[in-house]
Amino acid sequence: MEEDRVFPTVHSTVFKESESLEGKCDKIEGYDFNQGVNYPKLLRSMLTTGFQASNLGEAIDIVNQMLEWRLADEATV
Repeated sequence: MEEDRVFPTVHSTVFKESESLEGKCDKIEGYDFNQGVNYPKLLRSMLTTGFQASNLGEAIDIVNQMLEWRLADEATV
């Protein structure tokens, strides 16, 4: 029967074995509010708060790089 051949293929496609991400990306931790509220540290912690917050943290870094960039930083040709 065709179902008997399709099910294992679908099952192996949908249910992938987990792999360790240790050392491949930052550990997701979040901000420790026991330190009080330090807005620069809070925004920096977005890099390790979760998927969406990590993307926000990366965007904040890019914007900060854009704000710090100066034409004088570029090599002359």
